Amino acid sequence: MKLLTAIAVAALSLPFGANAFAQSSSSGLTRAEVMAQLRQAQAQGLVPAPKNDYPPSAATVARNREIYAIQHGMDGADAMKTAGAPAADTAAASN
Repeated sequence: MKLLTAIAVAALSLPFGANAFAQSSSSGLTRAEVMAQLRQAQAQGLVPAPKNDYPPSAATVARNREIYAIQHGMDGADAMKTAGAPAADTAAASN
């Protein structure tokens, strides 16, 4: 009788245990999308921001935009064009 009960318990618990090891593959964004969003935020002057200046002040945003434009060899208008581009176009614009 104990053997029958043990087999029944093992058989019933097997499907529930299998769900514990199942992985959900609902990842939100791809790596390329995240990188494009990061480039866009950099072009807009939103990152980097110091810990004591969050959200970044207008002066920090302006300074970050200037630094981005200098690093990427563009003037302010080009930096804003890149910042306003959709994520897919931003990757092509920064290459």
